[in-house]
Amino acid sequence: METINEVRLNVWKQQDSSFFRQAILEADGTLAPTTGECKQGMNISYDGQWGYHPLLISMAKTKEPLYLVNRSGNRPSHEHADEYLDKAITLCRRAGFRKVLLRGDTDFEQTWKLDGWDQAGDITFVFGADAVKALERKAEAVAETAWRRLERPAKYEVQTEQRAKPANVKEQIVREKGFKNFVLQWEDVAEFEHRPDRCQRACARACGRAVDRTRTSSQEACLIANRLPPFG
Repeated sequence: METINEVRLNVWKQQDSSFFRQAILEADGTLAPTTGECKQGMNISYDGQWGYHPLLISMAKTKEPLYLVNRSGNRPSHEHADEYLDKAITLCRRAGFRKVLLRGDTDFEQTWKLDGWDQAGDITFVFGADAVKALERKAEAVAETAWRRLERPAKYEVQTEQRAKPANVKEQIVREKGFKNFVLQWEDVAEFEHRPDRCQRACARACGRAVDRTRTSSQEACLIANRLPPFG
């Protein structure tokens, strides 16, 4: 990928100044099963599939794959992610990006790297975090007045006329069978400080709760960030 990235730098040079305001880098892993029996490097994944577990570091704005690392199917999602995120950060700095935002789900909360990234000055990060018991207790202790309604932007803008929605066949069957049907009514978010293991400095945590017709549940999701984005 290094040869391709060298060419990529020349392509990026053709963009205007606004392009370099911030690079958003995303880390993700995906299972790539195979039915072959003689594939070198394959192994059994957590769900029993034979195959590989490649790591992808991509540029969110342009959907460009900056680094693609093949791994055996039994390797954890975060393996080598810190190394290749650092490589991607270096690439973006060479290109002239003024800020870098790192994003990833709970598998990429690499607490041993957070202090260094935070101290760099030009790096922010938002990673998913497992809602462990300690975080659940902190979320439950958040004052009710601290929760704010989460307003999600529309997935798309209607350019002509709003079309009528077809009948929801799944919901109809659920009702006929008398099953519980959880329908989201609204979502709230709140923030609090927390120092993760292997960190010397506290980070901001955001927790979310979803409210539906039949129950209220909190701590459904947690984020860890050195500077949280605005919600709502």
